Amino acid sequence: MHGFDRFPSRLRRGSRALVVITPSVASLSLLLAAWSAQAGVTPPNPVQGRIVVQAGDAPTGGPTVTNVRPPWVNAAGQVAFVGDFDDGDHFVWVDNAVVWSGSDDATVALSAIEDAVGSDGAGNWIYAPDIDGLDGLYTNMGVFAAIGDPAVGFMGTYTFLSTPVMDGNGTIYWRAGIDSNGDGTTDFRVFYRTLDGTVASAEVLLAGGDMIDVFVLDDNVDGIDASFAVSDDGMHRIHVLNMEGDPGSDGFIWVDDVLVAREADPTGDGDGWSAFDLVSINNAGNYIFTGDTNGPMGQDEFIAHNGTVAVREGDMLDGVTLSPGSELRFAAISNFDQATHSWAYNGPAGFRETIFFACDAADIGGTSLAVLTTFDDGLDVDGDDLADYSILDVTIGTATDSKPVGDTPFIYAELLLDDGMAQTEAMVELPVSCCGNGVVNPFEDCDDGNDDDTDDCLSTCAAAACGDGFVQDGVEECDDGNDDDTDDCPSTCAAAACGDGFVQDGVEECDDGNDDDTDDCISTCVAAACGDGFVQDGVEECDDGNTDSGDGCEADCTLPGGVDETAGDTGLDGSTGGSGGPSTLTAASGPADGTEGETETETDGDTAGVGGTDDGCGCRANGAGPAPWMGLGLLGLLGLRRRRR
Repeated sequence: MHGFDRFPSRLRRGSRALVVITPSVASLSLLLAAWSAQAGVTPPNPVQGRIVVQAGDAPTGGPTVTNVRPPWVNAAGQVAFVGDFDDGDHFVWVDNAVVWSGSDDATVALSAIEDAVGSDGAGNWIYAPDIDGLDGLYTNMGVFAAIGDPAVGFMGTYTFLSTPVMDGNGTIYWRAGIDSNGDGTTDFRVFYRTLDGTVASAEVLLAGGDMIDVFVLDDNVDGIDASFAVSDDGMHRIHVLNMEGDPGSDGFIWVDDVLVAREADPTGDGDGWSAFDLVSINNAGNYIFTGDTNGPMGQDEFIAHNGTVAVREGDMLDGVTLSPGSELRFAAISNFDQATHSWAYNGPAGFRETIFFACDAADIGGTSLAVLTTFDDGLDVDGDDLADYSILDVTIGTATDSKPVGDTPFIYAELLLDDGMAQTEAMVELPVSCCGNGVVNPFEDCDDGNDDDTDDCLSTCAAAACGDGFVQDGVEECDDGNDDDTDDCPSTCAAAACGDGFVQDGVEECDDGNDDDTDDCISTCVAAACGDGFVQDGVEECDDGNTDSGDGCEADCTLPGGVDETAGDTGLDGSTGGSGGPSTLTAASGPADGTEGETETETDGDTAGVGGTDDGCGCRANGAGPAPWMGLGLLGLLGLRRRRR
């Protein structure tokens, strides 16, 4: 490693406290203007992200956060990490909340936490605090183990316990030192696991003095290195190990019981392996590791994928040159065979750190995309495409074991942020995407490599669909991106029209989606009404489309009133008047039953219809008064008599 001692102390890992900018700097705009004047750079380019938690927050409603430690994304895609409170307490964070504070256990004193933490996404977790001042491990079930406890599998006690991790099954893995002779010093190191979360059922996986291939695992401090990783499913492991022998060739990369790389052996890229740093492995057994080669200075820092150098110091990635002296900060592989890595380097404008995301871990050099670069980029947390914070630092000062990537479209990073008033350390969630590279990657429906939003694959790499807000050429008539069926583009993405079953606001009175003109909504999408020319079933007797009465359909859409003429001509005696020939006309004045009164009979064949009462009323058969047709009948008879004279 090359080191950046010339960089300000705030870039080193030890500097984690909240730093307040001088009172004269009152806003981010002033700060950015000062940077521009000094460095000749433009204000930060906005990068989308979400602050999970930052210094100054009070996530438990009590003490405030002062710093956060490296992220460890679990099998469920949740970010886990530890951090410190301003009252001297500490916390364990999983997903979006504090799940444990050191002060929650009143029976022991928990302090001095390590960076490593493990969780399974099902509520189980483990981390490494001091327990009553002694190095130990603590889980969601309580104290796991501490210095001085009997060492499982050996005669002796623990001298240290560290670097715990947890796979998706809740299996715990950790390293421990063993004092086998009671002198209080570490005689050898052991790598353990326990399937049920208890130390009592722990099993030894590696121990100093073990034979591995033809080599003996060194029992000194470097025998079982702190750099190791376990796949989420627990089926694969990778370790940095040191064997007994020549210090120039005793370092190894061990993967699933096989030694895959050794210091001083050829890399296959024109030089030899020299030192190993970080390791990561996924459920498929694919792995990456980092370190240095014995090649020329300025080209020796590397990332290898499955034993082959994939990228190294001096390369250009997505327009960023990893200038001589560049150093890795972190590197990890996901179960989708994608990777993330971060480098510190000197760029044209000075010191920079860039976080990359590689769409294909097997081709890190060719598929790495710059997610953010310190100083040049700012963090946009509200989606308005304006930087809300400047990004000053990736707050990991050296190559550090972590797991910032999982099976989600996000990576996580510790960043030093500045809002123009104060600098705060934060855990930040950063969305990542490979959309546009022409290859269908995880979290993509499609990828046609173009920005055309009118074809069947949008520029977001989502398959075109009604409601996406883009009109798919030849498929949709419209697409306004909403579910409102009363505007001019319904949720069917067919232009609004009468008969589509949706009432277009301000245009249609109704729309029942059928052509039936006898219901309450006619086929013109107008509410049925008298005078529209359509007979509304069960409501109207007729509808001739006008408001005239006396034309066979009244103005109120009822048929004309009246009594059937044939039935109305029948008298009490059953004879029919007005037909000529002898007949008898009976006039009555009296009860309706006609039992009283006098009658007058004419026999000349004409019907007189004149009653024998004083008012001369020609009465209806039911005695209620003259029938309405009697007047017309009398006039007709008078006319006939005049013609006969």
